[in-house]
Amino acid sequence: MVYITGDTHNTEDMSNLSSKNMKLCCMEQNSDFHAITAAIVLGDFGLPWSSDCTVDESGIHPTDHTDRYLLKWYNQKPFKILAVMGNHDNYDIIEKLPEVEMYGSTVLKVSDNVFYLKRGEIYTIDEKSFLVLGGAMSDDKAWRKPHESWWEQEEWSEEKKKFCFAKIKENNEFDYVLSHTGPSAGIALTDDFFCNEENLKQLHRDSNVVLNDKIDSSISYKKWFFGHWHSDWGYEHYKESKYVPLYHQGIVL
Repeated sequence: MVYITGDTHNTEDMSNLSSKNMKLCCMEQNSDFHAITAAIVLGDFGLPWSSDCTVDESGIHPTDHTDRYLLKWYNQKPFKILAVMGNHDNYDIIEKLPEVEMYGSTVLKVSDNVFYLKRGEIYTIDEKSFLVLGGAMSDDKAWRKPHESWWEQEEWSEEKKKFCFAKIKENNEFDYVLSHTGPSAGIALTDDFFCNEENLKQLHRDSNVVLNDKIDSSISYKKWFFGHWHSDWGYEHYKESKYVPLYHQGIVL
């Protein structure tokens, strides 16, 4: 069984993956917490956050005490932790992570129990197919420090876009889509502000949203899960919407 939740922001929202929170969400969905084999975080996982961290074939070895604590906490979980790449993630370290084969493709290894899912890849998890996207534009980057609290890799390179569309050309049918920010039609559900057409157009300042919209019109799927907007609208309206924005709550598949 797969559990999907929103941004955890290093330790700030780590309670998303606390047993208490997950068991409550499972209970509300008549599901067994102990049947979970993988928990997916929809970006802004934030581990490691500090660049004071070495990387080898076994994963990361953080010096920062908060990163060390969080890594130990995740390693004790009875299921795999899988993270989509967000905008508040340390891409300088992520790009150094070793690749390992898993779920029908390759993932980036943080530890034996924690992995990043790669953008543009297709995974089969618990017999379900997932197209993984990721990334978002940081509106607050002017107040952040490059390579310390902001990374330009939050936006897709042209090479990775081409790679993704080549994959979609081969197969454009998926069970689920995972991203950090969403397509504009999904984002519009999170706030009445976007009911205004002019306000909705502002979303296209983010190249990730533009990409997601293009992909949205090119594929078929059951549900599109995304984080970033700090909204649990998708949890409350899961049955009737194909767009599922999540933050603190979790959906069981």
